[in-house]
Amino acid sequence: MTSERVHDVLVVGGGNGGLSAAAHLLRKGCKDVGLIEPAERHVYKPLQHYVGLGVASADEMVRPQASLIPKGVEWHRTAAVSIDPVRRSVRCADGSVVRGRDLVLAPGATIDWSLLPGAERALADGTAITTWLDSELDRARSRIAAMTSGRAVFHVHAQPASGLETAFKPLFMACDAWRKAGVLDRIDVVLVHEGGRLHQVEAIEQEIRRHLDGYGVDVRMGTRIQTIEGDAVSLVGPYGSVTEHADLLVLHAPYAAPQLIAESGLDAEGTGGFVAVDPETLQHVAHPRIWAVGDAADLGEARTGGGLRKQVKIAVENIRRARGGEELQRYDGYTVAPIATSRRSLSFGEYDRELRVRHSVPVPDQIRSSPVWFVLDRFGLPQVYWHRILKGRL
Repeated sequence: MTSERVHDVLVVGGGNGGLSAAAHLLRKGCKDVGLIEPAERHVYKPLQHYVGLGVASADEMVRPQASLIPKGVEWHRTAAVSIDPVRRSVRCADGSVVRGRDLVLAPGATIDWSLLPGAERALADGTAITTWLDSELDRARSRIAAMTSGRAVFHVHAQPASGLETAFKPLFMACDAWRKAGVLDRIDVVLVHEGGRLHQVEAIEQEIRRHLDGYGVDVRMGTRIQTIEGDAVSLVGPYGSVTEHADLLVLHAPYAAPQLIAESGLDAEGTGGFVAVDPETLQHVAHPRIWAVGDAADLGEARTGGGLRKQVKIAVENIRRARGGEELQRYDGYTVAPIATSRRSLSFGEYDRELRVRHSVPVPDQIRSSPVWFVLDRFGLPQVYWHRILKGRL
């Protein structure tokens, strides 16, 4: 019979959400926190685009996972295989079973290249590049730097996506680099965007459009990649199907819910396989001792690090409140859209579930791209991440 380790709170996932949740739980006085995570290295994903465009080094974005586990947290170095939501028990890949009085689910979303026919082959043979995988960043940097003429096709898909707005970063930074090199006029830059709008918030959409126009980008809205065959990209959009030649194809990774969620019955109709939680309390709709944060939760647009920071604090506080019979805190859907519009300037739009523009710092306009926001995103936030967010200090 398999013995079970029982924790006061068990966290599934050791990314941003899982580590910061564990740290916040300790700071709130929880003395028995367990964390399930198989990875031995931890990647700060927002830096991937900067590394892939040559404005950051790879060693800035990676730390050993062991160095980030909060002191006092019991780390189960294995993967979660299935979850029994009634018993709040997790069966792991190493055969162990771990339980929690409460569960916090933060396994993130999964990149599934099968959702983009031909993508895996195109990445394997170098036809396509992406800045969404740290293993592909060296090739992305060299291919973009070597581009001097031809057609460059940039792909942005719709939700679900992890940090959807950051998908514009490779496009804008590449255009800026080509302009500085004096070759932008010789490159036909095409944006293939699956969505009906560039952004749901009008002010952010206008800022994105301003820079697309400034770089002379051919924008194809409501258009998706149907197949990739060598340097031929088949597109389907409002005007039918067309096959385009691409000298450079830059792919936005397609995301899906972890299979673990649906297989454990933690999703619901309409969630697309993501965890069915109350979007305000972050409490599971059917299992009140289960909570979810981050990309794996069905929270609409709020799949960003800025949104996750708010979610973690509310979920941790709500575990305490639920145990005491108190009214739960509410998450307003706050999220952030950090869009680098060049290799030195960035738009830092913040908004909530109602698409209202928010301001976390007292300045009149964060949406207008500025070098100040670029310095914050490129240099300030990584340090805040390593030294404050993951330690539960923010």
